[in-house]
Amino acid sequence: MAEQGPDKYDKDLGFIFGILLVIIWIALLIFVETTLFPRQNFWQNPFISWLNVGLLPFVGMAGNYLIYHRKLGGIETVRSVIGLKSNLLGFLLWFAVLGVLHLAGYAVPYQVNGVGGLLVVLVLYLAWDWSATRRDPHASTGQG
Repeated sequence: MAEQGPDKYDKDLGFIFGILLVIIWIALLIFVETTLFPRQNFWQNPFISWLNVGLLPFVGMAGNYLIYHRKLGGIETVRSVIGLKSNLLGFLLWFAVLGVLHLAGYAVPYQVNGVGGLLVVLVLYLAWDWSATRRDPHASTGQG
């Protein structure tokens, strides 16, 4: 049986579900950090701070995708999947960059860590989206 398309409330529910997943993710991270490592400051560790910040967009987008974008079809669903994949790939790629910088002896400040990682995610998304829409420029109009 085919899934129904989204109704007018699914967009709001998708956004709310995404925010709820982000809150749950943050609460889980805080619980694990304070329970298992009560004396350690994780914001001074670039790897752990990127784990805290880097997956927030992915978790929020995943909630929105599950409730709303998955049902849309067409270019909207493709862009949502591209967003999820670029978030996850950018997250992992920035972890590799942090590893190389750490081995080279560079200390990465928290602000540079978050901004740099999110810029990698944004560049990946824009490049991937441009590539997908360039292949089928009429995908959004249904003519291609």
